[in-house]
Amino acid sequence: MFALPYNFVSYPDLMLSIRSNIARVPREIDLIVGIPRSGMIPAYALALYLNVQVSDLSSFLERRTPTHGRTRAPVRVSSDPFEARHVLLVDDSCLGGGTLEHARSAILAAGFDGEIVTCAAIVAPEAASRVDVWFAEIPLPRVFEWNVFHHSIIEDACVDLDGVLCVDPLGHENDDGPNYAAFMANVRPLHVPSRPIGHIVSARLEKYRSPSEEWLARHGIRYGQLHLLDLPSAAERVRMRAHHKHKSEVYRRVGARLFIESDDTQAAEIAQTTGRPVLCATNMKLYSGNGVYLRNIASYALRERRGAADVMRSVRRRCATLLQRMR
Repeated sequence: MFALPYNFVSYPDLMLSIRSNIARVPREIDLIVGIPRSGMIPAYALALYLNVQVSDLSSFLERRTPTHGRTRAPVRVSSDPFEARHVLLVDDSCLGGGTLEHARSAILAAGFDGEIVTCAAIVAPEAASRVDVWFAEIPLPRVFEWNVFHHSIIEDACVDLDGVLCVDPLGHENDDGPNYAAFMANVRPLHVPSRPIGHIVSARLEKYRSPSEEWLARHGIRYGQLHLLDLPSAAERVRMRAHHKHKSEVYRRVGARLFIESDDTQAAEIAQTTGRPVLCATNMKLYSGNGVYLRNIASYALRERRGAADVMRSVRRRCATLLQRMR
């Protein structure tokens, strides 16, 4: 079986890891500070679960009043974020720990004299000792739902067009005639990767290559090759059930590391046919080489043997903070 190129983490995976391990967060936390942009995702989730105020890093450093909705006020409300005594500093992931440490140093330099507890929702196993709180260990290499279209893997991937790069045509638009021509000219983009795509693989017919290329250029979507289906009509395509067969053949031939498909049924079929991983962009599920949905996040229960290590790490961090303030 073809090995999965990356460990994939979706938004539901992230929320599961937080929800299952919320007890790891010290209960005395009275303010959560997220590191933009991706760190704000777990920061807001944690703030809502714990019902405490939340701020982004820049707003906190500028001592701007944290805001909240009118439906449910946090347990402790303060106009000055520096009045918090226990701050949870949050990022989405940690590898080297440099981003969290840089943010922590900036907070101390701004004059905050409370306790700072560092938190990364996802850590590499070798980075677990570099943060105070984490929720899931995911080994490298890894890719997240919130950055998959801007990750280097996109440069060696096959990516579907309709339903991934642009919205799917409605029934009346998919007439293999003037309505479809209008659709191709005016369809809205869905995902515009910031890196060039290795291969765009679509069941669009070869006769629509020119309008497809024009649309991709107009929206700044860069790519290596555009693979279309060489059949005379959409009716013939349906008769031959050529959608996933065409995509599977190209995927196998070019040897890409990942296929991103819009339809969940086709995603499972492509994975099963090729023995290679396929990510469905509609439900953000990764199908393994046997066509089965693969979950990379497990529930990480608190492990008692980490208790002593957690305490010692916290003590070391507090001592370092005191020493820095005394300088």
